[in-house]
Amino acid sequence: MKEPDIEHEGIVTGVTDSHILVRILQQSACAGCHAAGVCSTADQKEKIIEVKRDRTPVQIGDKVVVTLAAKAGHKALWLTAVLPLLLIILSLVATTLAHASELVTGLCALAVPAVYYTILYGYRDRLKKQFTFFLKKTFVS
Repeated sequence: MKEPDIEHEGIVTGVTDSHILVRILQQSACAGCHAAGVCSTADQKEKIIEVKRDRTPVQIGDKVVVTLAAKAGHKALWLTAVLPLLLIILSLVATTLAHASELVTGLCALAVPAVYYTILYGYRDRLKKQFTFFLKKTFVS
C-alpha cells in the first residue's frame, strides 16, 4: 500500500524561468485547536519552498498545493533528526567508555551535531535533487 504524499497549501510568491517560490504556513499539530489563539504552545511558521518549474501555469498570488513524496519526508526526518541524535548518543557512550572527563564528553556531544550539520550543508545541492517538490494548482469555485 502506497503511503500518502505530504501536502501543504500555499501561495505563489515568485516565478522565475526555472523555479516557483511558494509560501506555506507550517503549523504545529495543535494549531487547529479552538484554543490555539490563547495557547502559547500553538506555533505557526511561514516557509518559502522552492519548486522546480514544470508545465503548471501559475501566477503570483495563485493558491497551490506543494507535494512531497512520503518516502522523501521519511528520509528528511532521518537525516535531520534521528541520525544526529544517534550520533550524539554514540559520542556520549564512546567518550564515557574512554573515561574522558565530563567536560570532554559534553564538548564532544556538542561538536558531533555541529560537524554533522556542516557536512550535511555541504551536500545541500545533492540533497536538493533527492527532495523534489511538485505543484498542484487548486481551483476556487
